[in-house]
Amino acid sequence: MNLLIINGSPKAERSHTMHITNAFVRGFGEDARVETVELYRSDIKPCTGCFYCWKSGTGKCAISDDVRRIHSKITAADVIIFSFPLYFFGVPSQVKALIDRSLPLMVPYMSTSDDPHRASFHEFRDTSITDKKLVVISSCGYVETEPMYSALLTHLDLILRGRKYTPILCAQGEIFIAEHPIRQRESYLADIEKAGREFSENLCLSDETIEKISKPILTSKGFGILASNHWLPKKEDGGH
Repeated sequence: MNLLIINGSPKAERSHTMHITNAFVRGFGEDARVETVELYRSDIKPCTGCFYCWKSGTGKCAISDDVRRIHSKITAADVIIFSFPLYFFGVPSQVKALIDRSLPLMVPYMSTSDDPHRASFHEFRDTSITDKKLVVISSCGYVETEPMYSALLTHLDLILRGRKYTPILCAQGEIFIAEHPIRQRESYLADIEKAGREFSENLCLSDETIEKISKPILTSKGFGILASNHWLPKKEDGGH
């Protein structure tokens, strides 16, 4: 099985979210072929809205940068894992740029449907993409994921015409860089690894597994203490 990790964190390999992603991928075992694309080390220019990809009929973007290379890797993968932190209730800017530049993968909407909702959506140019499995892994610095991810999930649902992906959302992201609590963090990552094993076997997660890995790692009070210690300015030696 070919796994493509698209790491959209500005911190690249130091990403908090990659702790979760790496644990999930470990569940696939050693036979999985894994490749990682670091978006913040890639040349991804913003979409100019020229619509050359549609008007030319080629499905090719007029901009020459790393996006074509990333698109080819997406086409070759069996499982695509988007890994990124939640920024301002949305995706980081480089992830948004890649999403915008993915328009060439779609065809213009030319629906004759009487349903106005169906008439405004795009189909994939390469229909084999719909057979691929997409996992979205994201962490945020809030106590819980609700309602922080509602806008992002709605965005993805509209692009993909439904929840045709598996979201793994983790609140309390500071837990991955804090000195403590080790036990809760390792227990959570062990559950994520089990989820990866389940996904590798079934290409989906059970409702029971999703419920288990969606629970906050710490209590609201516990995370409040951890976050305050993390974000409050540190006093210099001598009390200054």
